Amino acid sequence: MKTNDLAASLAERFGRLEDRRSRWVPVWRELASYMLPRKDCFDSHSRPGAADERIFDSTPPHALELLASALGGLLTNPATTWFDIRPVDRERGDDDDVRAFLAETRQRMNRVFNSEDTGFQTHSHELYLDVALFGTSAMYVEADPACVVRFNTRPLGEICVAEDVRGQVDTVYRKYELTARQAVQEWGGDCSDEVQRQAEENPEARVEILHAVFPRDDRDPFGLGVINFPWSCVYMETATQHVLEESGYLEMPYMVPRWSKASGETYGRGPGLTALSDTRVLNAMARTTLMAAEKMSDPPLMVPDDGFLGPIRSGPGGLSYYRAGSQDRVEALPVHADLNAAQAMMDQRRESVRRIFLADQLAPADGPAISATEAVIRQSERMRVLGPVLGRLQTEFLGPVVRRVFNIMVRTGALPPLPQGMEMEDFEVRYASPVNTAQKRYEAQALQQAMEYLAPLVGQGDPNGLMDNFDQDRIARHATELFGVPADYMLSDVAVAEKRATRSQGAQAAQRAGTVERMARIAKVLSEAKMAEPSALTELVRQNGGDPLAFMNAGSQPSSGEDGHAA
Repeated sequence: MKTNDLAASLAERFGRLEDRRSRWVPVWRELASYMLPRKDCFDSHSRPGAADERIFDSTPPHALELLASALGGLLTNPATTWFDIRPVDRERGDDDDVRAFLAETRQRMNRVFNSEDTGFQTHSHELYLDVALFGTSAMYVEADPACVVRFNTRPLGEICVAEDVRGQVDTVYRKYELTARQAVQEWGGDCSDEVQRQAEENPEARVEILHAVFPRDDRDPFGLGVINFPWSCVYMETATQHVLEESGYLEMPYMVPRWSKASGETYGRGPGLTALSDTRVLNAMARTTLMAAEKMSDPPLMVPDDGFLGPIRSGPGGLSYYRAGSQDRVEALPVHADLNAAQAMMDQRRESVRRIFLADQLAPADGPAISATEAVIRQSERMRVLGPVLGRLQTEFLGPVVRRVFNIMVRTGALPPLPQGMEMEDFEVRYASPVNTAQKRYEAQALQQAMEYLAPLVGQGDPNGLMDNFDQDRIARHATELFGVPADYMLSDVAVAEKRATRSQGAQAAQRAGTVERMARIAKVLSEAKMAEPSALTELVRQNGGDPLAFMNAGSQPSSGEDGHAA
């Protein structure tokens, strides 16, 4: 496509996407004004760091912050490894070189996600705030020579998106501003003449840039170069429709998770939208209650129109002059307000807002101390409730971001060399959700209950061989998966077999040594026994039809070896 035609096509499609998004903007602005004013950036009239004139109760903003922090602790906790890498062929997973590659890869990827330079933890918190408040958020993941990968959560006001036939976001148009100086630093001589002129005369002049990412339909799958990458990337100056750059991506660089989504809609709906009605009422009630309390503490005054000289001063130490002999007095206008009833109604709204933001599900359980097993069961049940709610975040954000980082690190050489005979496609890179882990721990209770039920039947030593029905090695490995034990802590099947063979050989050698020692003791006893006198030993020989004296003489004769000498 020619450059002019491409620019016109991008501008036209962006206009359509922006028009479809326009009906959501008033709702998003209202949500921001009530819960997080600094997120109000949806048009040119938005004020960065806007004041909180509409907030009279801090419960909704606080509940939002708690939910975002809880999501970070549950889903992308820096203290845990929340992703997993495994070979598609599980048999290759026991190879020493594959196990070493996986262990080193996990450590290096974990350092990237937790590094301050990449900014993942900071920007993921902003993403959780956006997705909980607006229902939609966007993170840009790009390769960076300085820190391998860089993460950047973009304001929702910059983003317009479109879905494919499966309902997944495959098109992102982002309109943002740079200074003329920054634009020239980024694209140099590819900038338009007007921008280059402004960079010299007025470096701080604002330049509006459009970044479009969409599937490339006219590519050659077997061709080389960025022009044949699956995802097209175009940067354009919106004022002049001048194309600054045309390239591509091997994976979708934008992660656009939605909290939940109605059928036929593109943008999501989050807890913030659900709590909007309660938030409106709560702030209105808080404002009215404050006015009532102010009137009660400083009520309106009833003053005769001709009884006083000069203004009425009701402040501390104020003097008001009235005519001598006048019976007129200043009286307070009676104000009757039931603040306790108002407070009770506000508490109901606060509790409703907290529940909408999942405070009851994410808060630690109150009550007396409980056992570790009961704590696991409670946590598993709680996570089972949250699983469907957070499933879309896993599908649209966490899984794609892990795969994107893994692929970038492989291509840039930031990971160890791939094992011999294996390619990137031979590894399964996925998000290992702590929520899923907590849910899986509930499975361990089934095995524990089965063992408790069979315990009376197994008895001492399992005489009936009931335990032969269980694959104990599989149970042990499955337990490590349920409780999130790192895979490199487990030995391979070959190493386990060798260890058991070595232990078995040692046991056999010890058994042979014990047998020889017992035989030596028996021989000594026989050589010292007096077979001519009645004893338990002579009685045993006679019961077996033998002669005690002959038995003693036979035991005292040396035996001959194979070469005719005494053995």
